Amino acid sequence: MSSEFTKSTLALLHQVERHAFTSEQHDALKNSRTTLHFIVGRGEAGAFEEFFESFDTAPLLPVLTFATKEEADTWLRNHPSPPHGAIIGALNELYTVAYIREPDFRKLLRIPSREELAQMDDAEDEDEPGNADETAPPSPIQGMRFSFFDFFKWTCFHLHELEQRISSPQELEAIGAARISLDFVMHVGEHHGFEEYLESIHSARASGPLQFFATREEADTWLNMQPEPPPPTVVAIGSELYSVGYHRLRALRVLIRIPTQQELRPGAP
Repeated sequence: MSSEFTKSTLALLHQVERHAFTSEQHDALKNSRTTLHFIVGRGEAGAFEEFFESFDTAPLLPVLTFATKEEADTWLRNHPSPPHGAIIGALNELYTVAYIREPDFRKLLRIPSREELAQMDDAEDEDEPGNADETAPPSPIQGMRFSFFDFFKWTCFHLHELEQRISSPQELEAIGAARISLDFVMHVGEHHGFEEYLESIHSARASGPLQFFATREEADTWLNMQPEPPPPTVVAIGSELYSVGYHRLRALRVLIRIPTQQELRPGAP
């Protein structure tokens, strides 16, 4: 179920539509609502709220911790679909999980310590001649290979534009939550899961669901018989559509509700 925080954020993002004056800003808000529905559908509304509340103050924390680097390497090697982008800990070091599905590239990339990052920042400040005017990132083109980082940059840029026209503290917080929701998806390593969710939304409108179930129990029984990770597809439970996904940190098959067109379109309540 959605937490009150996420529900109120979704409602406020619809209200913010009245301030949008470009199609890009409307699309950025739609991207934000889609991201929040993805988080809620995976049962992580509470975890996202905690992440949001501590975003600017909490130290960088791993989502999984191992006693040794060897244990972490073994976990990565044996995982059916590693959480790309997630931060894990091993001994006193932090690592980012790097996973490319084709050709099955897997690696743990060490994250520099705060002291090392501070030294790098100082060196960059000395070399940097000055900041040029920020320009809009290129728009993601439908039909081309999806990049979560491009999606992230494009959405945040146009949310920032929109933010300049807003004075309501509640609406400004909703815009902040929208941006941080994208950070949360990266934090839990669900780049690939979010990509599959977007694809399922498009395919649901184009070709409809693969399976129909009368109850959630029937759907769960079917889901438990699927491979791990399950192939991404769309199923119907009653009148609602769900994306078949995979929770990479918990190694669980999941059904993620697909929002209706009414819920995603501009100005919907």
